[in-house]
Amino acid sequence: MDSDSERRLRELRLNLAEVCLEGRVDRVAALCRNPAGDALMTMINSGVRHLAMTKADQAVAERCHRILSVEHDVARKVAAYLALSLFSFPHGIERSFDIVDVPTPLLSTVVKVMLAVPPFFTRDGARRRALAHVEATVQEVHKAVTVIDEADFRTEVLNGFMDGYSVTAIYAEDVPLRALAQRRADLIRMYIDANGLARDVAPTPRDIAETTVRLGILCPGTISETAAVRGHLAGLDRNIFQIIAFVPDEAATTVSAGFEDIADDFIALPVGDIAQAADIVAGESLDVLMMGANATNTCRFPWTLLMAQRLARLQVAMHSCSLTTGFPTVDMFINGKLNEPDDAADDYTEELGLTPGSSNHYIFSGGAVAPATISREQLGVPDAALLLVSGANFFKIGPDLINTWARILESTPSAHLLMYPFNPNWTTHYPHKEGFLRFVQERFAERGVGVDRLHVLEAQHDRSPILGVLKLSDLYLDSFPYSGAVSLMDPLSMGCPPVVREGHTARCRQSAALLREIGLDVLVTRSTEDYITVVTRLLQDHVLRREMSEAVRDVTKYAHLQEQGIGQHVGDLLLAGLKKKLKTAAI
Repeated sequence: MDSDSERRLRELRLNLAEVCLEGRVDRVAALCRNPAGDALMTMINSGVRHLAMTKADQAVAERCHRILSVEHDVARKVAAYLALSLFSFPHGIERSFDIVDVPTPLLSTVVKVMLAVPPFFTRDGARRRALAHVEATVQEVHKAVTVIDEADFRTEVLNGFMDGYSVTAIYAEDVPLRALAQRRADLIRMYIDANGLARDVAPTPRDIAETTVRLGILCPGTISETAAVRGHLAGLDRNIFQIIAFVPDEAATTVSAGFEDIADDFIALPVGDIAQAADIVAGESLDVLMMGANATNTCRFPWTLLMAQRLARLQVAMHSCSLTTGFPTVDMFINGKLNEPDDAADDYTEELGLTPGSSNHYIFSGGAVAPATISREQLGVPDAALLLVSGANFFKIGPDLINTWARILESTPSAHLLMYPFNPNWTTHYPHKEGFLRFVQERFAERGVGVDRLHVLEAQHDRSPILGVLKLSDLYLDSFPYSGAVSLMDPLSMGCPPVVREGHTARCRQSAALLREIGLDVLVTRSTEDYITVVTRLLQDHVLRREMSEAVRDVTKYAHLQEQGIGQHVGDLLLAGLKKKLKTAAI
């Protein structure tokens, strides 16, 4: 952002805050319900809250705090809260009013503001606090719409929740999130029912003589999720399973291309009309409906709204979902035995179906990709430098991870780090990346690590340049607590040893599960200190580093990691789950 754009953004923020501080509900509501969009949320999502506060900003913020502390008029408190949210994040604000007291015209925006956590964090422990704030907010929202039997109130609160809920930046924490998922699922279902979108069906009894299992797949659109679904389907007994791929009508041709060698039939769903899409899925009389994308982040994702309904005899999620769906309509969650801790069942509302080994088998459509020819000179990395690389996504990188990487670079002056954190699989737009990169540079500078040792690769059109970079690299640094998954396939395929840290919940064990399955346990660590020790030792011992690289190359050469699917095991789980479901339905 240039200085002129920043100046105008700051001025606009102060103007919006002043309108709020007038305390007139009608004027604030007009800002929130503008035909061009919610002005307050647009400002909040612009990244303005990551800018350092000026004296003028601080003066306005102090007025907001004062009103929240001493004002008795709830409408003025609410307006001051909205104004303060233009400068501060909700987990750092003492709200001093309840959702049930918010004027109806402001309800939707207030709920969205309460859920608007930052996309990245710059303070130690802030992400955990933001997660706790979201959990408490969702609990309050859930209680409010359950208790208050007033149509307008429910409509506004549910709309705000559906628009505002997103946990992309906070579920990197290694903690169970079952309760949060269940409340979210309840609220989504309330929204579907309130808007007449539900098309639940009572599946008809399955013909005892039928031998074909109709398996519907809600196909994802991203490269990584497509590779994961393909890995789950490869090896499936096609004499038993008939695969129907459901694709969004907006991108039917593009998405279908990823499954044209797997699916028996394709059906485009009108994602702009969930009720009609649900009717189409239900009309296929499916034995199994499998969710191929992440249904656990935002709420208005069409596949999420479909999985919240009963549309097939057995409904299944897989590890593309970062945690349990919470939906009573999802019967099974498929993952690998190595991906889950011993007490994993406690984290899921679904029955947990485990395949042997890990579930992290990925088969990319279109075949193998050749690495691009790239030189260290092009990257700005000296030939004599040790090159560390990480493709950890922007949303997974917190202060604890940056501190760890800074300590590693501090202890090894010849090491450089190259990051490519802006993966288009997560989002196509990263409006906060300048602030994020400033934060990384500042943390590195605190450890005496110069900006010349940090290199950033922008989002690439395909995997070829990434593979070219990894071919030049010495070590790959995985993220934690939220570990990598499909991103580890690239360094492994290039013989670049990855160092990972194993957590407790499934989303924090993906990379460890993969390495354990292929016999590279030596690269799995269980604490931050162990992670630093292993990376540092590999950097300092070129013989050991070469041995690890050769071990990785041997594994990838013989294990065919990008060719082996787990379809046979997935098929067994689906058949067992379907049999159990049919037996239960017959009782």
